[in-house]
Amino acid sequence: MESGSREAIPTSDKIMDMYEGLTGTVLRIYDLAYIERWNDHPKPFHITELDKQAHKSAIAYIIGRFEEELKGLKIDWSFLIEGLIFEALQRAILTDIKPQVFHRLLREKSKEINDYVFRTLGGDLKKFDESLWERFREYFESRDNRIERRVIKASHFLATYWEFQMIYSVGIRFYGIERVKEEIEDTIEDFFDLSAVERIYLKKKTFNFIDLVGQLRFQKRWILSPRIPLTTVLGHMFVVASLSYMLSLKLSACERRKFLNFFSGLFHDLPEVTTRDVIAPVKKEAGISDILKKYEREQVETVIIPLLPDFLKEEFMFLLGFLGEGDEFSNRVLHEGKMREVETIDESLNRDEFNPIDGKLIKACDQVGAYSEALLSLHHGIRSRHLESAVKNIENHLSQVRYQDIEFGKLAQKLKERLGE
Repeated sequence: MESGSREAIPTSDKIMDMYEGLTGTVLRIYDLAYIERWNDHPKPFHITELDKQAHKSAIAYIIGRFEEELKGLKIDWSFLIEGLIFEALQRAILTDIKPQVFHRLLREKSKEINDYVFRTLGGDLKKFDESLWERFREYFESRDNRIERRVIKASHFLATYWEFQMIYSVGIRFYGIERVKEEIEDTIEDFFDLSAVERIYLKKKTFNFIDLVGQLRFQKRWILSPRIPLTTVLGHMFVVASLSYMLSLKLSACERRKFLNFFSGLFHDLPEVTTRDVIAPVKKEAGISDILKKYEREQVETVIIPLLPDFLKEEFMFLLGFLGEGDEFSNRVLHEGKMREVETIDESLNRDEFNPIDGKLIKACDQVGAYSEALLSLHHGIRSRHLESAVKNIENHLSQVRYQDIEFGKLAQKLKERLGE
């Protein structure tokens, strides 16, 4: 366990309050999976707000890293990541308001809207982490135009444009669609000062990476069972990333560690774009895990990595756990060009120069995501032997999982209580 400067997780009621607050926040993020986007347009596929927020986060990673590398700007990644999570939570409360209406409401009634969002989310965020709650308030009350906000906003419109291009192909005869197209394109042009934006908009090599990530919107989770809400691999990755980041705060993780934990969580299933979602029982019982992992590595190296600029290739391989002989769920550090697996990220490794990733934490968050998805379906009355078996098995497993001071059994317990299962 880490010691020293790390804030100890408090005891007794305070501990359970923390898990209660985290549970409420996670379920709010899952509310995004119920929200269908573009409800006033013909749609070629199921488009949810959860998938949009996940895609937006992947785009923000690319834009932010381009700004750092090509312009030498310093990005406050903790502010940017929290902004992504905060805006997703806000959208979970305000649902799918038409953009023109939403932006006008924010201009003319921002205080009233913010107060409503604060009242609705405040209890859970305060219970989880009061300082995070304060930053949540400050994020929406501030009117600054710092670079991180511009990256988030540009990512928002690019993710929207990616969706719109598919809608446009089936709704070209739809009244007003040309005006919508013009409005989105004009807005994106306002962000051409950000190095990656024009590259993505003009469909250069960087766009192909964003497009590949977007394809995970089509890959449904739990393909053997009907579920409510229906979630995709991409949406699941955003849940895992958000959980990983929030729990990193409880480990007093250094800035680089928080950044890497979030984006490792966000991209941990990206190789599935080349294999599709092979369910865990098949991997284990058919004995194909090693073959799949080898194939995934080959596909990452030949299909995904070539779409990235040279300055991102090593970092991205490290994020995916494919730098060296590790995997996406190993605890690892990267120092002076050498990656090594470690049992734990202790105080001596909790420093930016070691690039620490809590792979075991991300694995546990991945399991919490799967548990939540199965539990939510049972809560809605969608029962199958696959879901009931998964809930029982994952619950038994999580009851034994403790990562440093974080007890995942208590989080699973609170999820079950909250959903009345």
